[in-house]
Order: sequence, then C-alpha cells, then structure tokens
Amino acid sequence: MLRISVPLPVLGLLVLAALIVPVTVLVVGQLSVNGHTRVAELRRLVAENYQLKGRLADYSAALDTFRRFLTVTEQMDNRLRAATDLFLIPPEMRLLGVGGALPEGVTDLDQLLTRVKFDRNSLSEVERTLSERARELSRIPSIWPVRGWVTSVFGRRRDPFTGGREMHQGIDIVAPSGTPIVAAADGRVVYSGWRSGWGRCVEVNHGNGLISFYAHCQSLLASVGDQVTRGKTIARVGSSGRATGVHLHYGVMKNGSWTDPANYIIE
Repeated sequence: MLRISVPLPVLGLLVLAALIVPVTVLVVGQLSVNGHTRVAELRRLVAENYQLKGRLADYSAALDTFRRFLTVTEQMDNRLRAATDLFLIPPEMRLLGVGGALPEGVTDLDQLLTRVKFDRNSLSEVERTLSERARELSRIPSIWPVRGWVTSVFGRRRDPFTGGREMHQGIDIVAPSGTPIVAAADGRVVYSGWRSGWGRCVEVNHGNGLISFYAHCQSLLASVGDQVTRGKTIARVGSSGRATGVHLHYGVMKNGSWTDPANYIIE
C-alpha cells in the first residue's frame, strides 16, 4: 500500500480550489453570455435609433408640408370671407383659436390641430353663407323670360288703344306664338288664370317682396302652388286679353310697386 501524507492546510486549499474552479467557470461563462446578449441588444437599439431618426425626419417634413397647406387654405378662406362680406380672421386668432397668450406646454402639433379645427369651423361658416346667398340669388328674376324683340320698355308711353300718355308697368317682348316662357327666378306660383285686360297670365312670388308677372299668354303650364325654378317653362307666348299682337308683357313688382324688370336682368 502507498501511503501519502498531506498536511491539513494543503488539504484545505485543495478542497477550496475544487469549489472555486467550477464556480469561476460558471461565472465566466455567464459573463460571456451576458456580454454577447448586451452586444446584440446594443446593435438592435442602434438599428432602432436609425429607424426612429428616419421616421422623425419624415414626421418633421410632413408637419412642414401640412403647415404650408394650412397657410394656403387660410389665405383662400379669407378670400372667400372677403367675397361674402364676412369678418377677416387674423393669423394669431387662427393659431390660438380664441386669441391671447400661448398656453404653456403647447406643442407644434397642438397648434396645428387647433388651426385645423378653427379653419374647419371658418370654412363651414363660409359654406353656410354661400348657400344662403345662392338661395337669395336664385330668387332674383335675373334672366329674360323669353327671347325676342323688346318693343316697349318700362316707363311712360303712348297707349296703343287710347293714344294718351300712360305708365307702362313692364316690358313688352315680341316672340313667335307658342314660344316657351320661363320663370325668371325660383319661386311659388301665386296666380295662374285669366285676368281682365291681361288675358292669360301667371304670377310668381320669389320672396323678399319680389313678384314677377307674365301676361297675354297663349297657354298656361303652371298652376297655383307650384314651386318653380329659374328657367322652367310656365307658359307660352300669345295675344290673349287686351293686346295688339303676339307678345309677352313681363313685369316685376317690388314690395307692392311696379319696378323696371331691366334693373334685375343680367345679360
């Protein structure tokens, strides 16, 4: 038998080494793994950073484009407001919505969103105003009711039947018998029938105190209560009633008084 004598201190060192080495290997291995993981994570973060920088540049460019678009839109909005006699809005009011000092913590995006909301409300106001004006304009008798030859204008003239000077309260337009007569503006038919002296005639109420009158018709194509639009055929040219020949007597009444129809006609 071989007997080996090992001093106790040495034996203690050997035991300690047997414990330290595996632990050291484990620690070093873990550190190596962690190092590789951190490098991979760092590379991923760097790649994401480049992507975020690219997106941020795109976002900034988009904001600049949108800001220019809003500026053009606001200029157009003010031109429309000027054309419709609406109050012109200064840039600072659009920026803040209500005016005053810029609130703390407001970002560029917040300002843009505020401008968008304000501009939307402003354009809605313009749209409502234009719609109202369009309805008003559609009710003004601004077209010729028939195309022909004007033989007598509004004003004093010699009456063809009596020979005396009398007031002619309309325009006489000569056109072939049966020529369509159209409504000069939108409105509601308030009279359609025979009237002494005028023969077959039609009256259209356009609102705002305006009434158009069409007399000496051959036939009537509109009835009382009909809603007519500008350009709609309501009668045909004739010589009914007290007339010297085939023609249309066209008159316009404003607030109960006859007025010159030519003042409303737009050539």
